[in-house]
Amino acid sequence: MAEFTFFVDGDGFFVGGGELHATEEDLFDMGVHSVDIPAGYGLDLGERIPVRVKGTPRGLRAYSRLLGLRDQVQLEELDRAVTAAERRGEWTDDIG
Repeated sequence: MAEFTFFVDGDGFFVGGGELHATEEDLFDMGVHSVDIPAGYGLDLGERIPVRVKGTPRGLRAYSRLLGLRDQVQLEELDRAVTAAERRGEWTDDIG
C-alpha cells in the first residue's frame, strides 16, 4: 500500500462540495483504500487542503485524475511516491 498527500485548492474543492465523480465503491475498485480529509479547514477558499490518500499506486494515480490535478510539482512527487511503492512491490491491486 502506498500513501500520498494531495494539496487541493480550497476554492475548487469546497465549491464542488468536496465531492468527486466516484462513489466509495468506485474508489475501492480503483485501488483507493482510504481518504483522510482533515477537519478544521474553514471556508477560506484560498487555503490548500491536505488530502491524504492510501491505496495502490494505480489507485493514487486514479485519485489524482479525479481531482483534476495539474500542479507539476505534485505530479512529479506523486510519480516519485508511486515509483518507490512499485519498487517495494506495492503495485498489487490486492488491498486486503
